[in-house]
Amino acid sequence: MSFQFTLQKVLEVRENEKLKSEKEFTQATRQFEEVATKLYELLKKKENYQSKYSQRIENGIAIFELQQFHTILLQYQKQIDHLQYYTQKARENMNRKQEQLVEKTIELKKYEKMKQIKHELYIEESKRKENILMDEISVQQFINR
Repeated sequence: MSFQFTLQKVLEVRENEKLKSEKEFTQATRQFEEVATKLYELLKKKENYQSKYSQRIENGIAIFELQQFHTILLQYQKQIDHLQYYTQKARENMNRKQEQLVEKTIELKKYEKMKQIKHELYIEESKRKENILMDEISVQQFINR
């Protein structure tokens, strides 16, 4: 008779949950990286535009151009604020998915440990039964002499 873990189906369900959680975490991480990259690029654009603005101010600039620069910088800042909000939401989502993944991993480890312990007990019990059987065989051989 071979070893059969009574909670094997539960273990398999936990493994599937962990795999699903890993996929969700990977997707959340990817989303965070995409939004953070967009934010970085926008910040870089704003920085370049500000340096261009500073150069134009040093060389002299018309009031109309000054107003244009200011309007564009305000638009950049609005976009940055918007992306910062989405970056924060993506970060929170990623952290939540990571916590769920850790929980699923711990849950799976519990069942794997239970399976390991049950298997070790099964092996010990099998050895004990085998020893009893060997003792009986030895006694029968001694009696039959």
